[in-house]
Amino acid sequence: MQRYKGLGEMTAQQLWETTMDPEHRTLLSVRLEDIAECENHLHHPDGEDVEARRKFIEDNALDVKNLDI
Repeated sequence: MQRYKGLGEMTAQQLWETTMDPEHRTLLSVRLEDIAECENHLHHPDGEDVEARRKFIEDNALDVKNLDI
């Protein structure tokens, strides 16, 4: 398994197979209804407050779909 920080780290073949090939890619629409709530969800898991991060993970763990591990 390989991990990438961005698409620029992939070879052209890897990029085609994982992202660009229309036969295999999935496009999702994301709507931001409440910007403040979105900011909270984006920053909470990566913040420096370990206790808050742990609570966030525990509170939301059962709602996760399509987890990339």
